[in-house]
Amino acid sequence: MFLRLDPQCEYRGQMTQDKVKAHSIAQAFRGGRWLRGYVRGKITGDPVFGAASEMIGQRLGPVVDLGCGLGLLGLWLGACGISNGYRGCDLGGWKIEAGRLAACRLGSTDMLLEQADMLQFPLEGARTICAFDVMHYLPLAQQEVFIQRLARATNSGALVLMRTGVRGCGWRTGATLLEEWWTRASGWIQGGQVAFPSLKDLHAAFERGGCRVVSRPLWGRTPFSSHWLEVSARH
Repeated sequence: MFLRLDPQCEYRGQMTQDKVKAHSIAQAFRGGRWLRGYVRGKITGDPVFGAASEMIGQRLGPVVDLGCGLGLLGLWLGACGISNGYRGCDLGGWKIEAGRLAACRLGSTDMLLEQADMLQFPLEGARTICAFDVMHYLPLAQQEVFIQRLARATNSGALVLMRTGVRGCGWRTGATLLEEWWTRASGWIQGGQVAFPSLKDLHAAFERGGCRVVSRPLWGRTPFSSHWLEVSARH
């Protein structure tokens, strides 16, 4: 007798497992109920974690996460059993310290979090480089420098995974700008400009650096103009 599994049951089972992982990660943070709620909601509600872990899980080698915040991607990869070695950087010192303490409580020994500028953070040896929701904080001239740096890394064998809000998405662009205003008003992000690129300009900039770019919307159930890019060497 053969039993046919219901795909919906498999999906619900996976969702339950993901919620358990997210809860465990959230409990490792000691910043109060609000921070734990943010961590749990971020991991379960933001599709970037699933997209990133799917791609990274197919590759061997270290991961560099530029603008890593609390290091949630590294903690999520560890919870999924993906232990390639993870290095993350962020300018927010309290976020780095909170992430370090959470990683220690979870026993994550292959994570390294540093308070550093993503324009200077070393990329050598990275197999996958992640830059999620950070490039728009750079002025347009620095965005070009940042893209050139990532393009050189792809030509050395790295895969770049990027998620960023873009211009030209109608009401979604407006919602994204409103969210950026809130991050500053709340103190979650300190200062800085907001300069969202266009998807066309992003493709063109990477292609000038000898890269192949595949992009698609990745906003999930959020109202934002988020787009996902996979950038690799053209050859």
